[in-house]
Amino acid sequence: MSNPAREADRGPVLVGYGPEDRGHGGLELARLIAATSGSPLRIVCVIPDRWGAVGPGRGVDKDYHDYLASLAEHALAQAREAMVDCGVQVDYEVVTARSAPAGLTSAAQAAGAWLLVAGSSADGAWGHIALGSTSDRMLHSSRIPVVIAPRGQRYAQATRITRVTAAVDGAGGTAQVLSQAAGIAADLGAALRVVSFAVRRGTMYPPEVGLDAEDRVVEAWRAQAAEAVRRAIGTLALPEEPQVHIAEGRSWDEALEEPTWDDGELLVVGSSQSESRLSWVFLGSNGTRIIRHSPVPVVVVPGASR
Repeated sequence: MSNPAREADRGPVLVGYGPEDRGHGGLELARLIAATSGSPLRIVCVIPDRWGAVGPGRGVDKDYHDYLASLAEHALAQAREAMVDCGVQVDYEVVTARSAPAGLTSAAQAAGAWLLVAGSSADGAWGHIALGSTSDRMLHSSRIPVVIAPRGQRYAQATRITRVTAAVDGAGGTAQVLSQAAGIAADLGAALRVVSFAVRRGTMYPPEVGLDAEDRVVEAWRAQAAEAVRRAIGTLALPEEPQVHIAEGRSWDEALEEPTWDDGELLVVGSSQSESRLSWVFLGSNGTRIIRHSPVPVVVVPGASR
């Protein structure tokens, strides 16, 4: 069950859908999150602002704008068809902006959205996440969590979001990521799990050092990471103790596949701690790898320094 107290003042789940979108993965994920949380759903199509300046080409620009507007309305008509009898309140909007990321982040701010959902790039591998130009820029400009759906993933078997997994490594920012993941889990009435991922690439040390040297290093890291995660959990007022798991593999694919995943699950990844005013979210190398290899939708939350 979602949290009624939090539901009362929560804004919509906002998802972008454009004429170039072929799949409905982002729409279905947004619908599932909205249904689970009791939030309304807002579907936004952005068209570029190409006719702001007055000049000799104004008539041509207006014709082009009208053409883009017709494409946007056609896209929203497809979205309406996909959302028939979806069980949630849905609003539709066409936004004019200099770019799709700018339009979506502005629309999310204006609507008071608490989550911004995007589909994966069509260039990515099936079942995994690939950041396209729109989703990548959204991660660097959004002040609210951004959810990216794996390419081609369908959610017909899932009736609600059942679990939220926080990916942490015990380093700085762990408590902030856990806090935001716990808040998202509370909004969704979902269970919270905490996972740390470790990738062991071949032999780290020469034979003369000892073949078990790598095992000793990894075991030491496991113990340190687990202790840091438990300390961070202790700072949060959680209704129940979350499951803590260390997932290992010889590759990121293997490490991400090691935990079991529910049909309705979200993986929360924190941004790096960057003081740059140019970006609200800045992904470190591990965060980017986790996104690329995750078999479930990923929620990227802005950093603690924000």
